[in-house]
Amino acid sequence: MAHSAAAPLTAASVFSGAMGLDIGLEMAGFAVRFVADIDKSAIETARLNRPTIPYYLGDVRDLSGHHIELATGCPKLDLLTGGPPCQSFSTAGRRKSISDSENGPLVFEFVRLVNELRPKAFVMENVKGLLSAPLEWRALPYNNNGKRIDNQYGALLHELMKKFHGIGYSASTIQLNAADFGVPQVRHRVFIIGFENGEEPDRPEPTHSMGGDLLHRPWRTIREAWHGLCDETSLCAKFSERKLSYLKMVPPGGNWRDLPEAVQRQSMGKAYHAKGGRTGYWRRLSFDETAPTILTEPQNASTSLCHPTEHRPINVREAARLQTFPDNWQFVGRTAEQYRLIGNAVPPLLASAVASVVSRQLLASKAAKAA
Repeated sequence: MAHSAAAPLTAASVFSGAMGLDIGLEMAGFAVRFVADIDKSAIETARLNRPTIPYYLGDVRDLSGHHIELATGCPKLDLLTGGPPCQSFSTAGRRKSISDSENGPLVFEFVRLVNELRPKAFVMENVKGLLSAPLEWRALPYNNNGKRIDNQYGALLHELMKKFHGIGYSASTIQLNAADFGVPQVRHRVFIIGFENGEEPDRPEPTHSMGGDLLHRPWRTIREAWHGLCDETSLCAKFSERKLSYLKMVPPGGNWRDLPEAVQRQSMGKAYHAKGGRTGYWRRLSFDETAPTILTEPQNASTSLCHPTEHRPINVREAARLQTFPDNWQFVGRTAEQYRLIGNAVPPLLASAVASVVSRQLLASKAAKAA
């Protein structure tokens, strides 16, 4: 299908989740023509919010480039995007890497689809742990935040880049903090960006910085993010009575370290003796701070996201605001499923910053060919 100069750039996404990345693509001027996910609640969310976009519900390993071409009507997509499941590479998990039979190999399924579709560009998103992930799981301390480095450190990324280069694409990693792009949340993520024409990707310019300066606004706070929010019907998880007994003792912006030492030991159990900051334990947010990374289970002791002044976890709509989803974006599923969709998403504002740079490069390349 031929596209006129005024036609929008076309994109398809896999591992689409709640479509945070896709919303960012739309903000940057892309027309999203296809979404895919194995999670039924994700696809139902996509259908509810974007009913005209073709969708695929199923395992990406059973999805072919030809299927996407037929669904989109685009034999030559401008962009393929996706965020393969990150649990295998997160430094907070066991880091089985590609030996995780369910999630690990899916990063290479993304490479396969790029090769079958041959889009003009691709964007793959993942957690910061991808930079240090091994090809095979190893016992501690090798998989503990990269504190011991050996020849497996970063081996997965090396293999990924080799595969992208092997199919004829440039590929570069860009690590970004969502807070630097107007997201009221500290969230470090890695993007692998590549172009079929061999061009190296530009890096998006931050709009914010921690304290603000002449060129950047200060990081946005939770108070700013929730301004005007009055959705009291939003779904909300609950803390157990035991958890509440501890959280009621924590001030805004505090965590387990603000408890008396005897209570710290009692409430933390074995985790009291663990290494690391454990900043998520018995954490209460502060209106005047930027939020920490929004996770999928705000009611858990170790990933607590307690409301600044109320004795409850942040609710679904509050979490969505911190991820910069539009207020009219609806999520489908049980409470736990909606939290998971939001916590796993790429913040739309961050996605837009990345997509805008890719869009400019694609349009410049198209203009150069037309000249």
